[in-house]
Amino acid sequence: MSYRVIFDEAVGEVPPSAIDLDRVIARQRRRLRLRRLTVAGAAAVAVGAIAIGAAVTGGHQRTAPPVAPSPTVRVPPPGQGQTFTPTDHAIFEAMSRVAPDLEWIRQGSGGWEGEAVWSSGTGTRGYTPIAYMGHGRVRVGDLIGRLSVDIPLDSQPDYPCLSEQASKAACAIRTGPAGETIRTGSARNPDFMVKRSPTGFTVDRSARVTRRDGVTIEVRLMGEDEKPPLTEEQLVALALDPAVAAVAADPLRGDERARRQLIDSWVLAAIQRQAPGVTGAEGKGPVFGANDLGAGWSDRGAENRNTTDTYWGYGRVMVERVAGLMSVDIRRGDAVPAGELGCGEPDPTRTCEAGAGPRGERYRTTTIRRDGATVERQIEVRRSDGIWLRVTLASNVKGAFPMSPARQLGIALDPTVTLPGG
Repeated sequence: MSYRVIFDEAVGEVPPSAIDLDRVIARQRRRLRLRRLTVAGAAAVAVGAIAIGAAVTGGHQRTAPPVAPSPTVRVPPPGQGQTFTPTDHAIFEAMSRVAPDLEWIRQGSGGWEGEAVWSSGTGTRGYTPIAYMGHGRVRVGDLIGRLSVDIPLDSQPDYPCLSEQASKAACAIRTGPAGETIRTGSARNPDFMVKRSPTGFTVDRSARVTRRDGVTIEVRLMGEDEKPPLTEEQLVALALDPAVAAVAADPLRGDERARRQLIDSWVLAAIQRQAPGVTGAEGKGPVFGANDLGAGWSDRGAENRNTTDTYWGYGRVMVERVAGLMSVDIRRGDAVPAGELGCGEPDPTRTCEAGAGPRGERYRTTTIRRDGATVERQIEVRRSDGIWLRVTLASNVKGAFPMSPARQLGIALDPTVTLPGG
């Protein structure tokens, strides 16, 4: 089904809804480029393991140290349809140096059965990516554990070692070879997850490295008994490895799903700023029910329109029981349409208005009529930074739109609705 057909079907009046939709999309991140993102703070090892916070030393630009010669890298077999990212490959390369005899193994019975050998993706808050997260099952000899690597994007409060932890050597903080703050820790926990330990307990280990440029890398190992397959120093070595260090400043680079999630979050936040209380709309029409705004936002049927220099997403939006389908199209570089945003000759099937935005943008609003009724409003914007975008909104069967032209223009002129990098 084409998006044009989807637009034509997105019509209808909406009855009052009993749904109390309090979920608010995460605010757009303070910086647009992934490479400028700051770091996340303390996190806890699952099932009672210790927190592994560390102090951030600011004031330095993120830099990637030179990468050491590659060893013979053991890459775990990908799952069905799985594609490893550059950060995944960096971790595999680092582990081949840190623990040459390590094996990546499939999940057994227990809490992780059925997962891929190595699974990775983005941690999110609301719809906004906040971290790279990867995890997999590893074996060294007859010792087995669960390795996870997190590279957060947003800073959080840091926590010192508790005196009780330090006295038991369960937590220690030191300075690394390049001024990094390194925190290591361990914890003995009940075997709630895997339930294989003969003693009923497992030992978990953790290392958190915060570089002088603000990048943080967190490595954890959950043993399947009280003998984890890697030492704390090996976890530190993984975090300090040049291959991991080279990607940690931008850990989501090359992850197209994460990139789309990031732009989605900017778009959805802009929609909510212009139309407080907006929801999604579900159903086949003409009657729709309210649902979460982001749950119905998609690129289904147009996945090839999301590339490094393009973005396209769409979803039904509903304001005060009036629903319509909205799409957002963003382009730069060679993907930008040619021509100026003028109105041209008058046309009885459409009205046109051109103008300038507060930052020197040029915009054009085109309202399209069909069979005597207003059916669609398009707002195109061309920015001085080379970004071109179009926000399209379809009306319902009575020609009513869920938001005014001014609010739709506000979305189109929002500078946070953009493409990362560039």
